[in-house]
Amino acid sequence: MKKVYGVFLLALIFILGACNSESSNEEQETDGTPTGEQEMKIGVVLMSLNSEYWKIHEAGAKKAASDLGVSVEVLGPAEETLYEEQVRMVEDFISSKVDGLVVAASLPEAMLPALQKAHSQGIPVVLADANVESFEDRVTFIGTENYDAAFKGGEYAASMLEKGDKVLIIRGQMGAKVHDERTKGFEEALHELGVEFIVQDAQSDRMKSVNIVENTLTADPNIKLVFATSDEMALGAYTGMSNKGVTNIPIIGFDGTPDGLDSVQQGQLTANIAQDPFQMGYLAIESAVKAKKGETVEKRIDSGSEVYTKENVEQRIEDLKNYLGK
Repeated sequence: MKKVYGVFLLALIFILGACNSESSNEEQETDGTPTGEQEMKIGVVLMSLNSEYWKIHEAGAKKAASDLGVSVEVLGPAEETLYEEQVRMVEDFISSKVDGLVVAASLPEAMLPALQKAHSQGIPVVLADANVESFEDRVTFIGTENYDAAFKGGEYAASMLEKGDKVLIIRGQMGAKVHDERTKGFEEALHELGVEFIVQDAQSDRMKSVNIVENTLTADPNIKLVFATSDEMALGAYTGMSNKGVTNIPIIGFDGTPDGLDSVQQGQLTANIAQDPFQMGYLAIESAVKAKKGETVEKRIDSGSEVYTKENVEQRIEDLKNYLGK
């Protein structure tokens, strides 16, 4: 009798275990989210985290991570010029075996070996904001067509200039592809006017831009317009002009940060060539997740651009406030 009872008990345990296992499987299936996706981690390395532009980019990445049920960690050096520190951040993410990487490279040639290493270890790499053209194994490049956007700004500037006028261009780090393209696009839009350009490297730093404007206006008061390849430098240009008591020189910025757009609304900057860093960040995470799942991703995704003036800037400001939850 004891023997029969023991066999019955073992059979009952086996049946209950099988039911629990089936119930657990059903629960996973109805959950709608594969276990792998819950555990997926995407590492994001931006050019820096010290400006509103990159904070909006970060907000977009985090919103995508929340929507898609993945984990994201966002890093960036204190300044865009610290490209060696940026490379180390990418290498640290590779060592920690993240499931995907999103990188906005300050200096493409310096970043290339780290990107190749990530690919060799099976980590999908999405490039955002700045392309690394020599890295052909990227999942995609998401960003503004910087040349085209700056060309739009140059076309707008043409209405305020005459043949032979002098234009000061304050740009980011020499050799940085993003700032190279913005400078070239703006210059070529004004080619037919025969504009004389004075190009100065402020390394995307507001205070350096202040000093450059003050010194340039002292040396040559005939500057007719200032174009800055980032909002930080455009705002620095405005401060520099204010320090010199100059109020009649148009300033065109580039990035579309809240501070830059507010400055347009207040009449400090004349115009702002705006990107959409929120969408850039969102789409980058979305693309990295798709790549990890083996889904197809377009090789180039243009996040668009627009020239904002006092006439059309208000709605854009509201959009950014919504992005940042203000």
